[in-house]
Amino acid sequence: MKVGNYILNSEQGCINLISGAYTLPLIDKLYMQNKEEETVDDIYYSLVSLYNADNIPEASKVIRGLFDMAKMTYPYIIVFLDADKTLQEIFVREFLADFKEIIGEREIED
Repeated sequence: MKVGNYILNSEQGCINLISGAYTLPLIDKLYMQNKEEETVDDIYYSLVSLYNADNIPEASKVIRGLFDMAKMTYPYIIVFLDADKTLQEIFVREFLADFKEIIGEREIED
């Protein structure tokens, strides 16, 4: 049982690093393009609604669309995570946590 928890925690840690590496540049580009904090906030809350409704595949599609809107290549490592339901859910959860942190930091700066 400890081995299983270790593996899961290890996966979560790696996915957290992946999310952190890609979320900040993505959100920065979205802020630069929209110039409206409310728009980015609306995107965040829409993603949270999808996640809370257990609609992880749709949330993942929205994230992919955000990369497209920002004119950024969708990272191959995230494509790999999307192929596994559990890893996809962990990524979306970590992405949302990073997204919320970035929004909070921007509010403090203003």
